[in-house]
Amino acid sequence: MKKLEKHVYVHQLKKEGFSVSAIARKCNLSRNTVYSYLEKDFEEAMDWVNQLQTRKRILDPFQDQILGWLREH
Repeated sequence: MKKLEKHVYVHQLKKEGFSVSAIARKCNLSRNTVYSYLEKDFEEAMDWVNQLQTRKRILDPFQDQILGWLREH
């Protein structure tokens, strides 16, 4: 399940009356993550997911070198 789908599902479960602990168990998330999802509305969650997709990764500067090593072996 993708992050945005999980976010919507967590909100749906909360509206149905599930506790945070029950949601965490059902979704295989930590309670802190469930609280984090519940603090964000849908638009904030979309912005967050878009930010995750576009941010720079720590290994980006080394990507060509790593791919070269993988091609050799």
